Amino acid sequence: MLKTPQFWNHSYGISQALRPFSWLYTKVSSWRESRIKSVKVDVPVLCVGNLVMGGAGKTPTVVALVEILKTMGHTPHILSRGYGGYFKDAILVDLNLHSYLQVGDEPLLLANIAPTWIGSDRIESARAAIKAGASILVMDDGLQNPSIYKDFSLIVIDSIQGLGNHLVFPAGPLREPIQKGLTRAEVLIMIGDGPAPLHKNNTIMQLSAKLTCEGPFTPQPVVAFAGIGFPDKFRHTLDHHNYIVREFIPFADHHPYTITDLQRLSRIAEQHACELITTVKDQLRLPNEYREQVQVLPVQLRFSDVQKIQTILSTKFPVLNR
Repeated sequence: MLKTPQFWNHSYGISQALRPFSWLYTKVSSWRESRIKSVKVDVPVLCVGNLVMGGAGKTPTVVALVEILKTMGHTPHILSRGYGGYFKDAILVDLNLHSYLQVGDEPLLLANIAPTWIGSDRIESARAAIKAGASILVMDDGLQNPSIYKDFSLIVIDSIQGLGNHLVFPAGPLREPIQKGLTRAEVLIMIGDGPAPLHKNNTIMQLSAKLTCEGPFTPQPVVAFAGIGFPDKFRHTLDHHNYIVREFIPFADHHPYTITDLQRLSRIAEQHACELITTVKDQLRLPNEYREQVQVLPVQLRFSDVQKIQTILSTKFPVLNR
């Protein structure tokens, strides 16, 4: 669990030196993919993926899509990789039983919305979900996972994060070359106000969305912290909603907060005479005794043209009499 390296934002120096390893990473990934035959399961699979290593906004996008599928009459179940968890078999996330250390933070968030399955074998998880009554499966991540056939895929890009230096890992943040990634999906969802960092000749359908705060919140001076894929996005969201950020402390993605961490953060907040604030996902990783002491910013994803995404989903995934 490392912080995003700064050299991923430019193409010289360390990133230039790492390009041979990027070439090797790309070749190995392509070789691995060529050896795996995708398995088609008995219900449709909708995949929400991205081109970078993390922080694009897949999870709030999954939540928004699942809510739309529910209004259509579907019974969606979610497949998550359960990053950081230790279960290998297909497990249905139980909010009353599991902790983030067991199943990961994102699956706990998603389990509030729909039945959520984790496990290293996506096929096993998919079949378990279908047996449990799923009429459609929504994959949180997995665009580059060839094991399961996807009936429809969407790519999420955050306008603030963008695609970095457009180089493949480890020289840059990309999981694969941009053009190859775009061929995997039918729709690109751009989160935020910026233009898509893609060449204008790309023919992929592009939709826009924003992260909005619709729950109860009071803009005020705060000390903010976040351990997500792209922490600066949280700071930008706070600025956009008129919070006064006295100090911002970024942590590595999925950082497991300790009591020592919170004691340090509390001292910083005391120095500034203000409250601590973090993301919903980070709250799940706080020590229990601090969860009520840290504010959480409630964020939801809203499509700019919700009717368009509803039409796309209803056309691609009509609800059949079961």
